[in-house]
Amino acid sequence: MGERARRDEPLASYTAMRVGGPADLLVVCRTTEEVVEAVGRARAAGVPWLVLGGGCNVLVSDAGVRGLVVVHRADRTHIGADGTVWAEAGAPMAALARETAARGLAGLEWAAGLPGTVGGAVVGNAGAFGGDVASVLRSVTLLKPDGEVTERPAEWMAFSYRESRIKRTPRPERPVVLAATFALTPGDPAALAARMEEILAWRRTRHPSGATMGSTFKNPTRKSRRASDRAGRAEGVPHRRGDGLGVACQLPHQHGLRHRRRRPGPHPAHPDGGGAAVWGPPGAGGGIHWVGRGGELTINNDQ
Repeated sequence: MGERARRDEPLASYTAMRVGGPADLLVVCRTTEEVVEAVGRARAAGVPWLVLGGGCNVLVSDAGVRGLVVVHRADRTHIGADGTVWAEAGAPMAALARETAARGLAGLEWAAGLPGTVGGAVVGNAGAFGGDVASVLRSVTLLKPDGEVTERPAEWMAFSYRESRIKRTPRPERPVVLAATFALTPGDPAALAARMEEILAWRRTRHPSGATMGSTFKNPTRKSRRASDRAGRAEGVPHRRGDGLGVACQLPHQHGLRHRRRRPGPHPAHPDGGGAAVWGPPGAGGGIHWVGRGGELTINNDQ
């Protein structure tokens, strides 16, 4: 890997949270061929390795990462006249959404303002505003553990909510996403641009600015809500919508909580001091920081 390899490289510069200790060895790959080579050499040498895309939804310890970190920056794209869009895994999702919308292709406008890269979006079945990767992916190009590069149809990914076959595969056997092909449909560029601006405006008013991991919590399902209710009742904890019971969270003032303030102190659901709700001032990172007794986090954003 030559001069591209860096020893003891701090990962704070490569993550959205801007934190992270050093990698034993780090290499930035700007072509798919470089990614294949770097991963192949690490596997052959028995060195632990990790592929990092945009660094979103990732929290790196101050202790750093042992082995090799491959930063995937291969970002070529190709947009076909038939609406087929091919993109390497290192291409930013938000940029791809803008480019396809400008070409009059619908299907990725939900990704406006979405942090991260195509590879991470495919692995996690990223989605928002009624759309997701699963609904538009046609196929994915993978680097298999044995070093073979292959293409699999979207059905092979076995997508579910924010999950995929790759994400469910243990890391040593997990294939690496090299590229993805999307099937988009014709749309009016002006209408698509307007929809994307609506999404960006929504994000600006409700999402915190600055360093962030991206979406940290999944939306609760009916099943998870029922399980949370049962756990609360088993402990004798009243469970009311909006109580914010959970492990730990911070809800900034963007979530419509500016006028629902509460004095610091024990949460009414835990009068014995089992948790504390601390509210900060609007405009100063305010919101609620709740440390409860455990269980699933339930959030009512009043939206």
